Amino acid sequence: MCLFDYPPAKPDNYVGFWGPVTATIDWCEENYIFSSYIAESVNSFTNLAFILLASFHIYSAIKNKHDPLYIFVAIGFGLVGVGSFWFHMTLLYQYQMADELPMVYVTALPFGYVYGWNKPKWISRIWLYGTMLGTVLFTYIYIYWYRNPVFHQLFYAFLNFGLIFKSIRLIKENVPVQATRRYLYKMLAFSFGLFAFGFFIWNCDNIFCGHLIFVRRNYLGLPFGILTEGHGWWHIFTGLGIYYFIIYNELLSTHMLKRADKYQLVWHGPLAEVKLVGKLDDEVPATTEKEQPDDKKTQ
Repeated sequence: MCLFDYPPAKPDNYVGFWGPVTATIDWCEENYIFSSYIAESVNSFTNLAFILLASFHIYSAIKNKHDPLYIFVAIGFGLVGVGSFWFHMTLLYQYQMADELPMVYVTALPFGYVYGWNKPKWISRIWLYGTMLGTVLFTYIYIYWYRNPVFHQLFYAFLNFGLIFKSIRLIKENVPVQATRRYLYKMLAFSFGLFAFGFFIWNCDNIFCGHLIFVRRNYLGLPFGILTEGHGWWHIFTGLGIYYFIIYNELLSTHMLKRADKYQLVWHGPLAEVKLVGKLDDEVPATTEKEQPDDKKTQ
């Protein structure tokens, strides 16, 4: 099964192009075995899933005139991929923050929005500024006081579960058709299932790291050994989970804004978009020369 042998493992004291490792986490993938410029090649390039899926979301959100919130969320989604690429390429602490902090920010943005949606203005502002303050406080603690990655994971999980809980309530409040409700629940379960499966593979990668390295080096070789890089699969499944979760929220927002009849979920193979198929109520047709009053034409 082994087509090509793995390059020799680097000694523990090896220092690559980017200098000594300063990140608080070092993953199972062996460092600098393919290039002295890239610490973890597989974990770096699998972040292209984030960048490509986010690019499609940005294009779709603009084309289909979705709320600017989804443009910013998609941009943040792409920045997670860029930051994660730099983190795994360098294993430097500053780029670890460029990976982990955007994950929090891109989730906090819709969190504050949905909890303040359709509430009195002063309550909406409390949710908005409260979420901002909580996120800033988390950032300060995580960078300057408590750098344990578990703290980041717990705060990120809190935002995600809070967002999921609120979105389920919004379905009950804004989607009267039972079949549509079930479809939204299925899409939510699918996106969350992708997260969970990626998380499961990532933890297997952590637990069985030594065994996986032995198998890929002694039995699988290249290119098949790459398929056992669990953290790389975490990137791919997480990217898909975020992608479908944004689709789910875009679809839900059409019901929240009473525009469900103007949009349709369209599939392009494994990808989807919430496509504008009607004219929005706030769109005013451009006045043509034929529509202008006669006194305007004669001027």
